Amino acid sequence: MDGLTRIFARNCSTRRISRETAGAFLRENHRLGDTRCRYLYGLFVSRAGRDGIPVGTLVAVAGFSSARKWVKDGKTVRSFEWVRYASLRGTGINGGMGKMLKAFIDDVHPDDVMSYADASWSSGDVYKKLGFREEEPKFFPDGSRSLKFRLKLSEY
Repeated sequence: MDGLTRIFARNCSTRRISRETAGAFLRENHRLGDTRCRYLYGLFVSRAGRDGIPVGTLVAVAGFSSARKWVKDGKTVRSFEWVRYASLRGTGINGGMGKMLKAFIDDVHPDDVMSYADASWSSGDVYKKLGFREEEPKFFPDGSRSLKFRLKLSEY
């Protein structure tokens, strides 16, 4: 096993959270810390499980950008970036990213969602499982690279 406390997203609820709540959580639980996001969601334990995590505990945060718009074939396309996702340190949430993504899609109705994964520590498999397609990677001057993924939700 991976040494993480495992909980199931089906035992959690998702709701929008404040910038302050998200920022504090990300500073504590994401390796890159906090950043500005337009849409912030929290995943909260809603049903007690064997894991011992109390009901009401914030166990994950996801942050999405504002829309980036462009016109293609006469249609305005609204694309959003999934900027951050972090779970509570030492905790893995089975289905957590999918549940957070669904909440965002249901609220905002984007045409697409894109995200990056640092290639030095992730192959991006979770994005592929969620239906994202891999695109051209992004290369940085220091030689590092990020994998780029896009989930198209409408035709454009």
